[in-house]
Amino acid sequence: MLMKTLVVIPVRDFADAKSRLEPLLGASRRATLARWLCERTLTFFRDRMPEQDVLVVTACDTIAQLARSYGAAVLREDCSRGMSAAAQLAADWSSVQGYDSQLLIPADIAQLDEAELRILLNHPRPVPSVLISPAHDRGTNALLTTPPNILPFQFGLNSSDQHWHAAHRRGITCSLIQLPKLSFDIDTPTDLSSLVSSSASASTCTPFDARWDLPAGPAHRPIMVQEVPAC
Repeated sequence: MLMKTLVVIPVRDFADAKSRLEPLLGASRRATLARWLCERTLTFFRDRMPEQDVLVVTACDTIAQLARSYGAAVLREDCSRGMSAAAQLAADWSSVQGYDSQLLIPADIAQLDEAELRILLNHPRPVPSVLISPAHDRGTNALLTTPPNILPFQFGLNSSDQHWHAAHRRGITCSLIQLPKLSFDIDTPTDLSSLVSSSASASTCTPFDARWDLPAGPAHRPIMVQEVPAC
């Protein structure tokens, strides 16, 4: 059965984003990076996966206008309360709107890949179920929940573990899928170094100069799938 899925992208004010890069980048350059990553994400879904409904959750007027310019719907927060609160707000909204599933994607993935996203979307989804694609640092870089509000969102340190255990405690079928490109987001100076290096080798443009002396980034891992049956 074809499931109606909403792609949700929470986006905080660019001026407040990427605080972990503060030792390397000033406020203006962090905001530039955050906007660049966000626009790349919106461009990807507009151009590569136009059949997908996309919802941006934000408290920022500028980001709301930007999202609409790329064809995304917007769900406004009265103020930013973090990723988990934005995900819950979207899940409640998407359930009311009749979506079967919610796929939450951060706005700061270094390189979204259509094949990887289709692996997620085409993965078997019993009802209820949870599908997690972890970040290289054990955060959560994609979370597919069916129905959208089937479990509490727990973004933060080691959030892929937290979401895994939350599903397990509730007896919800949970799958963990390691996807090399999707595992890489931009949070730390090491992440930024990897982005600049990979962009330079691919001759693509970033807001930064590849000649910066930045630390080396993490190695990518192959695709792996691990299933957790319902308890």
